[in-house]
Amino acid sequence: MPRGILELIGLAGSVLFASSVGLFGLQTVTDGDTLAGVGYLAVAALMVLVPYYVTTPDDVAGSAAERAVGWVVRDDD
Repeated sequence: MPRGILELIGLAGSVLFASSVGLFGLQTVTDGDTLAGVGYLAVAALMVLVPYYVTTPDDVAGSAAERAVGWVVRDDD
């Protein structure tokens, strides 16, 4: 599940573009070209899954900054 509104918008954009590739893959499979159709379906799935599960340099920098702030500023609830 997306963790924020910006990630939700990014996921919606990925699904928007991946759906056209997936539909083309389905059409290709039904036309009889199974290998190419399955390839297009795999590309469509990767278009959605890779941006969601792969860590980017921005994620690493944000995570490091959060840890540094947490280390410097102790929160005594």
